[in-house]
Amino acid sequence: MAAWPDNVVVMTQNEQQRAALYDEAVMLADRARGWFDGPGQAWRRRLSPDNQALVAIESLGTTARLMAVMAWLLDPRGEAALGTAAAPAGLAEPGPIAAVLQGVAGGEIAARSRDLAARTRALADATR
Repeated sequence: MAAWPDNVVVMTQNEQQRAALYDEAVMLADRARGWFDGPGQAWRRRLSPDNQALVAIESLGTTARLMAVMAWLLDPRGEAALGTAAAPAGLAEPGPIAAVLQGVAGGEIAARSRDLAARTRALADATR
């Protein structure tokens, strides 16, 4: 029977899932930065101060959520080694998306980050 060449990496199904989620997280983080720091910034300036704050909070939440996803996907045993839950706190269920973001790209990005965090949380729970 022929052996695998030295340069071939065989990934488990779990590793493949983590790699796919990580790639999605990186792409989504790039989209988030591009929108919240680009067109979203000009759009936000036209809002009331209260709505500007809501958008800023959602932007920070989206960023934190994506960073938590990427951190866990890179080292899923890291938090377990510290004696904490398998899924990091950054993957906890967030509150509702600010209504002001409905119908704009930032709202879609925030929703996708929440979906990605939920899928990562499910993978973390399944691998406990």
